[in-house]
Amino acid sequence: MKVIILGATGQISGFLIERLLRETDAELTLFGHNVTNRVQLSVPERENIVDGDILDIATLVHALKGQDIVFLNVPTADAMNGTATAMQQASIRRLIVSGTIGLYDEVGGKFGEWGKSSMGAYFSNRQPERNAIDALDSDSNIDYTYVRMSMLYNNSKNDDYTLIPFGEMVTGAQVSRQAVARFITDMVKTPTLQINKNVAIIEKGSENMSKPSFY
Repeated sequence: MKVIILGATGQISGFLIERLLRETDAELTLFGHNVTNRVQLSVPERENIVDGDILDIATLVHALKGQDIVFLNVPTADAMNGTATAMQQASIRRLIVSGTIGLYDEVGGKFGEWGKSSMGAYFSNRQPERNAIDALDSDSNIDYTYVRMSMLYNNSKNDDYTLIPFGEMVTGAQVSRQAVARFITDMVKTPTLQINKNVAIIEKGSENMSKPSFY
């Protein structure tokens, strides 16, 4: 199994790299801006570094060739569209995207009220992202999973997660980055898991919180 991580210098990517090296035998390609100087390899024989711009399609296609799974840790519309184009040229199907809640006015409960009053801009102006996800959903050459993450924090002692299907209200106020990394690892282990799904991920027990515990 070969996995390429686009946006490899991000925090979630860091936890994911550690987990994949520990729990799988996957070979990893770490792609991003100046990865060479920003990521310390822990198992060099299983890690390959590619410095590059995710919007440089030619460089991305070259890095994607031979990969089995693509994890995109840059959920902008341009990044999703460019990655989809490069995947088609490189004949790669499986894509996992880490995004955020609030794309579909689906954040509810006390947490939703807090979010709209204190972080209104966070939940608005998301049409380009929705369009990019719709394009993935309608592309028969890509098997995608879009992960809408609740508010993120680090908690090495809690990697439990609950998934909320598309169309259901999201009231969970938080989720640890370690939990997100665990979910992505679960999909690497079982690539058909949540295939062609758009799901939210929250921390179990945060459904009735009025705001994240770290605010």
